[in-house]
Amino acid sequence: MQNRIAPVLEARGLCKSYVEPNGAHLFGHRRNPAVQGVSFAIHSGETFGIVGESGCGKSTVAKLLMGLERPDAGEVYFRGARIDKLSPAKLRPLRPRFQMVFQDSSSSLNGRKRVQDILAEPMLYHRIVDRDRVRARVEELLTMVGLPVNAMQRYPHEFSGGQRQRICIAKALSLNPELVVLDEPVSALDVSVQAQILNLLRDLQEQLGLAYLFIGHGLGAVHYISHRIAVMYRGRIVEQGDSEELFLHPVHPYTRALLDAAPSADYELRNRRRIVLRGEAPDADWSGGCAFRGRCPCADAGCTHACGEIRPVAPGSDHLCACDRR
Repeated sequence: MQNRIAPVLEARGLCKSYVEPNGAHLFGHRRNPAVQGVSFAIHSGETFGIVGESGCGKSTVAKLLMGLERPDAGEVYFRGARIDKLSPAKLRPLRPRFQMVFQDSSSSLNGRKRVQDILAEPMLYHRIVDRDRVRARVEELLTMVGLPVNAMQRYPHEFSGGQRQRICIAKALSLNPELVVLDEPVSALDVSVQAQILNLLRDLQEQLGLAYLFIGHGLGAVHYISHRIAVMYRGRIVEQGDSEELFLHPVHPYTRALLDAAPSADYELRNRRRIVLRGEAPDADWSGGCAFRGRCPCADAGCTHACGEIRPVAPGSDHLCACDRR
């Protein structure tokens, strides 16, 4: 499944902050860190999931990887070549190799164009196919994502939300990418439609050997599709590991709280002892100590000084955690 020698994409120590008004001063501003020291690698044929509550920095990570935002610090490598410092002109030839599918399929598609034109334009622009073969390629893409061939003559508003997301997936696949970044692609869909899209993504990955970065806050969806998962809190990865290992044996209190908050069909688990988070993540940036300590039921005086550096749970383990109070 994985090629550990040559990752498709690698992030090293990514940091990003934004300037925002400071409520304490009329004309003051402050820097709000959105991503702090995020590192991971994605290999061919692998799905790497990122999960966390809203505002934890998941989508900002995706934008940094796609070159839609410039990191303040850190590096992004695609197939071993650094890309975060490339100019738009030098990055353009690489664009077909990594594509993105967004949460809102309606705003991702041009409502004034037919599906045929939506899928054909990027292929013609990047010269993926010749003009005399583009129609056949559009038909092939629609078949791959489970839509009828006659859908190419219709407009996006004529489709359901799940069908529009299939079109977005077809658009991403039209450029023959090696990596697809999926930014909460099923969170706006009904549960039954979510399952259909997730199964489609898994089938396409097996068929095409794609690498996915799957971002979501629905733990069930992230667990179902991901091989490895990173849990983010306030811009940092607090736990990372194999999907099954992380769900069966969560270590960080925040990960356990996320799992406890998810509904369960197992009646015997409904009365189990849970970790309940209270309040919201504070706005202040912790210059030191664990950022989760204000909401953590396991926190003690040592958490004020603990740096929260992520490290193996056991020597040689791929299961990483940023908490010693476990």
